[in-house]
Amino acid sequence: MKRNRKIKVLLVNSYSLEQVFTNWENGENPSHFLMGKVELEESGDFQVDILENQRFEWLNKLGDFLRIPYFDQQVRTLGSIKNYDLLYLPYPLANSRLISFFKWIGLIRIPIVVLGHQGFLFYEDKNSLFNRILKKSFQQFDHYAFFSKRLLEKTRIDLDLSKDFADKHFNLVHWGPDRNFYRNLDPVHPNSSLPFAVCAGTVDRDYDMLIDAFSQLEHSLKIFCTKKGVPDNKVVPANVSVDNSWVPYPQLLKEYMASSFIIIPIRDDIKNRGNTFGLTVLNDCIAVGKPVLMTYHPYIDVDIEKENIGLWVRDNTVEGWTVALNRMFDLSDNFESMGENAKKMYHRRYNSGIFGRELASIFRRAL
Repeated sequence: MKRNRKIKVLLVNSYSLEQVFTNWENGENPSHFLMGKVELEESGDFQVDILENQRFEWLNKLGDFLRIPYFDQQVRTLGSIKNYDLLYLPYPLANSRLISFFKWIGLIRIPIVVLGHQGFLFYEDKNSLFNRILKKSFQQFDHYAFFSKRLLEKTRIDLDLSKDFADKHFNLVHWGPDRNFYRNLDPVHPNSSLPFAVCAGTVDRDYDMLIDAFSQLEHSLKIFCTKKGVPDNKVVPANVSVDNSWVPYPQLLKEYMASSFIIIPIRDDIKNRGNTFGLTVLNDCIAVGKPVLMTYHPYIDVDIEKENIGLWVRDNTVEGWTVALNRMFDLSDNFESMGENAKKMYHRRYNSGIFGRELASIFRRAL
């Protein structure tokens, strides 16, 4: 498709990307946190504008009454799309109810492209009118870019879409870390010869189970989480430290790089929902070249054992994690080679440049 001007894209996200973009400009966080905006614009063919996350709080209160989350930004999106060629929604399950309804009834003519990294959620009664409306509205998008093969197929089944439709509109992409940001990091060396682990994340992590497993070990663990991550009444052994303050990303990276390996413990009650939980930290592991010990995750395409960058924990219990941790620490002589394998993946197969090219191809086909 030949154009004499840049393709104008409106990026509408459920959380604020304005500060993320400022942090990227200041060199404080990587570009892949912006879900392809930077790489699309670097190609020279796209202008990607981020919609202001929130402006009119009263509209959101009205949206709460109407059961339409993010009503404010969706109303402003409808008023802005006449100036754009394409609408891009990285978190469509959260902020698309009004937008998809207008697409459904034919009042939005420009293509809508969404990312698929969250499973479609049914309410309790799958056959309720509300569920049927939600499912119909989520069928309205022009192209879906999935982070996971299994999630792609699960979504096709959940939305009752044909394989023929999926072949034309469902796409697999590889969301990888910023290809430049990590290459300029100063090396950080562990202060001790003993291997230790770092774990970071939010509400999908099972910190309680991990702490119980480390209580039976001599090796040390650092946890970085939100205030809801580890309960105040949790007994924390001396070899485990918990930081539930907000840690800037550059500081977290230093902790990762000083560690022997990184742990991603996904809660057992949510790992099969169809979300790509843990992928953000797995990207960190690949980018900084650190081995990973992770709850086996059926909706992540990177097979960490096949790639020889870490181990899966298939028995997601305290006993299973204790066994897996002992096994991982016994592999300490292999940590360096695992890290090198991770870096090779980063340079050759999983980085933001590849993701940007894949996204650009989808946008062009959508137009």
